[in-house]
Amino acid sequence: MERDLSSSRAILIGNGVYADSGLPNLPAAQCVSAMADLLTSELCGWPAERVTCLVDVASPDALAREVIKAVSDVQGTLLVYYVGHGLRTGEGQLALTVGDTDPRWVALPYTAMLYEGLAKILRGCRAETKLVLLDCCHAELATKSNHVFQSADVEEAHPVEGLYVIGASASTKKAKTPVNGTLTYFTNGFLDIVSNGIREVSAPHLRLDRIFLELHARLRDAGLPEPVESGARGAHGFLFARNAAHPDHPRKPPEPLAQPAAGQLPLLDRRTLLSAVGAAGLTVANTVLTLTRRPTGPATTSDRGAPSRTSNAAAASLGQPLLGHTDRIYSVAFRPGGHVLASGSRDQTVRFWDLTDPLHPTPIGLPLDGHTDTVYSVVFHPGGNLLADASADQKVRLLNVTAPAKPAVASRPTTGHTDAVFSVAFSPSGDLLAGGSGDRTIRLWNVTDSAHPTLVGTPVYGHTDAVLSVAFSHDESVMGSGGSDHAVRLWNVADPLAPIGPALPGHTDRVYSVTFSPNGHLLASGSGDRTIRLWKVTDPARPVLLGNATEHKDAVNTVAFSPSGQVLVSGSSDTTIRLWRVSESTGPVAIGGPLTGHHGAVCSVAFSPDGNLLASGSADQTIRLWKLVR
Repeated sequence: MERDLSSSRAILIGNGVYADSGLPNLPAAQCVSAMADLLTSELCGWPAERVTCLVDVASPDALAREVIKAVSDVQGTLLVYYVGHGLRTGEGQLALTVGDTDPRWVALPYTAMLYEGLAKILRGCRAETKLVLLDCCHAELATKSNHVFQSADVEEAHPVEGLYVIGASASTKKAKTPVNGTLTYFTNGFLDIVSNGIREVSAPHLRLDRIFLELHARLRDAGLPEPVESGARGAHGFLFARNAAHPDHPRKPPEPLAQPAAGQLPLLDRRTLLSAVGAAGLTVANTVLTLTRRPTGPATTSDRGAPSRTSNAAAASLGQPLLGHTDRIYSVAFRPGGHVLASGSRDQTVRFWDLTDPLHPTPIGLPLDGHTDTVYSVVFHPGGNLLADASADQKVRLLNVTAPAKPAVASRPTTGHTDAVFSVAFSPSGDLLAGGSGDRTIRLWNVTDSAHPTLVGTPVYGHTDAVLSVAFSHDESVMGSGGSDHAVRLWNVADPLAPIGPALPGHTDRVYSVTFSPNGHLLASGSGDRTIRLWKVTDPARPVLLGNATEHKDAVNTVAFSPSGQVLVSGSSDTTIRLWRVSESTGPVAIGGPLTGHHGAVCSVAFSPDGNLLASGSADQTIRLWKLVR
């Protein structure tokens, strides 16, 4: 991995010693030292003089001055790493603590470095690529400040060409540190992955997003808080290190780490650590948790053609996977008629596929670009000649797809959302389009004139975190939504959109997908808590929980009903797809075994209009087609 990092810089910030007794001390200095050693090793190749370590800086003012000085000469890549306590302000901002931070809500914004303030400093840097690693509680709150990098209203600022943020915890979660540990769990896992490489990656180098996928799997499997990511314009593909597990980079096996005695490393969040170890802080010891590796993520060139194993399954894989996207596929959708499939990807493109012969699907035309960030959602208009797509660039497009080989933008992208748009849905009549966003709102547009979509009402709040999925009922009188706040909500589709009762309870993690049965009587939801919940909503004001499905081993990212309404399909980060028999009187019942064949998380599933085919899109960059077994 030959590259010139002489104009790049890594800034490693760590705060582990605090004046306020309410903030337990942390092994931040050790984490910064270990990260610096990794970056300057042969695996990463950073020049030592281009790595700046800022440890235990007392005040936010002093830290800001040091960071401003450090970024002044950067033009290539800027990497910023922070380890310490992350606190949430009363306004929902992420506060990065320093030595003199006062954690009381009234003082916190003035005695800590607000992440938005740090983002503004980084925005003034001329670096082409900006990478941020946040090892702290509530790290996902940083994504709310991504807009700072994109704005262009500050003189002498330099909007980011590529931004990628990895955080140790979700916005409502706390990162964890082992008692008597020399490193935090997040940092130790990251260092271990890079130091030892990933055997399942056939490439000689490790992209930063591939490191994230491996880290996510390890921390999740260890029962620890799951890390999060966000970004823009391809920075996730940054080649972070040589792959130490690749044959081209033979390395001496690492010395085995001393294993802790049973019970020695209880899982404590960083705010409650003090009660276990005392005000004197952590006792440094050579006990580091080694997390178990589990294969996950994109398939290699050699394994994409591997046959799927569907013994005792309710569907059979058709032929080879569809190849073409160069990053994970977040959404697939059948066009009415069933002969065309659309897909949206993190590679920022939409593709169309001819399924006239499902055994021999072919791409239609060239990939459609235009978005400047991940395409999270694609959906066809009921009439079939219009497609809506939604992106992390905060925009929703309407495309005329009468001729899928030559799609045309039907109107200027709809604007209004101030964060990534994760989901779009047409109403059954096709008159309305709904969008759910990271800005916590749902927006409705009237699209009867597709050339001039108009906003209906005002943005609707109700979720307290990102809205990840929206869906209309059969008669479009009711909408459903799922969010990062673990909530499923029902809405009366009126002007204005109005909530129907409180959130449906039960999920304990993000709700990634909601969907109505064709007759509108059932609502299914899939969640990061690895469960599917099935509700009877014939009376939306009094939804009845029919049951749960708990067979998936990882987050349920997507759920969809068959056209008959008698079968539900789900896709999961455990790389499998499952089919369920559903009715209006009982919970979901598994049909056969899991469908296997994908080598990464299954992000989207969709039935063909006749119910005979199933399409799935995955983080392994492939689409698979499945024939339902009757």
